Amino acid sequence: MNVSYADGKELKLNQLGERNIIDEIFSTLSISQEKDDCAVLRNGRDFLLLSTDIIRQSTHIPEGSDPSLIGSFVANINLSDIAAMAGIPRGMLVSYLINPDSDDAYLRKIAESIDKELKKHGAEVLGGDTKEGDELVISGAIIGSQTGKLLRRRSDIRKHHIIGITNSLGRSAAGYIFNRTGYRKDLGTRMMLDVHARVREAQIMSEHGAKFMMDLSDGLFASMFQMKHDYGIGFKIVEDEIKFDRNVRKAAEISGLSSTEIACSFGGDYELFFSIENSSYRDFISAMESEKISVSFIGEAWNGDNIIFNGKEWSSVRNHGYEHFLGKPLQF
Repeated sequence: MNVSYADGKELKLNQLGERNIIDEIFSTLSISQEKDDCAVLRNGRDFLLLSTDIIRQSTHIPEGSDPSLIGSFVANINLSDIAAMAGIPRGMLVSYLINPDSDDAYLRKIAESIDKELKKHGAEVLGGDTKEGDELVISGAIIGSQTGKLLRRRSDIRKHHIIGITNSLGRSAAGYIFNRTGYRKDLGTRMMLDVHARVREAQIMSEHGAKFMMDLSDGLFASMFQMKHDYGIGFKIVEDEIKFDRNVRKAAEISGLSSTEIACSFGGDYELFFSIENSSYRDFISAMESEKISVSFIGEAWNGDNIIFNGKEWSSVRNHGYEHFLGKPLQF
């Protein structure tokens, strides 16, 4: 498939990358929606949230993965889009492309795991579709809702907001390295697929003053780049304030990559990237401690470029993180 620009020049998708492709689609179709984790539709006094995510075996699922873990992964990556808007999940449509030689028990375990994960958050499987294919492909279309008061959007970002993340970063990337190098391969697979959408956390954070939110499915650096590109807001972050997963150090030893590159450039953690106002800091911290929600503050938003402080000096964040259609993640 080629993409044509207004000057008539055609470029292949692997020359553009996912973000440029999205820009092209938005401009070509005149989409009125903001570039959020979900599309937003008014529904009386409240809002409906709609999103979709798709995985395929050759890209997302390591060989020999437990089907229950695959199902959990599919559910949580879709739930994470709802969480990024501080939404309440309601239900999901699930469609499968699967090799006809697959065992029926394999598909059933995936479906049962998806249903189990959705029910944890008060949602359910609403239906879907199944077709034959050469490899496993699963697509989810999720629906949620939220009031206007608690709904959170990327456009809520403002300069001088304090910037934070939930929990730690780099678990999925470290798992990818473990799996690819053969170091504790099974553990690596679980680290990649056993992700958890921060649905409850996001709703509580919104109630206590969180403003901008997005999930870190593409990684911290990619998210910073996306926000600068879409809204003109950059971030000043401090490297030592970013919490790395405990497995990142070992992954750095194995791969030769830096811990920061592993934790911030790969993605796949599905944590929340968020902001609060300075005036909310004390009350917000107190609420998070009370609710046992782990957050750390890593910098602030400003009108300049994305920069990072390494303990000695500030430097530009030139790494745009992983991007579909442009190469493969974590080359080592």
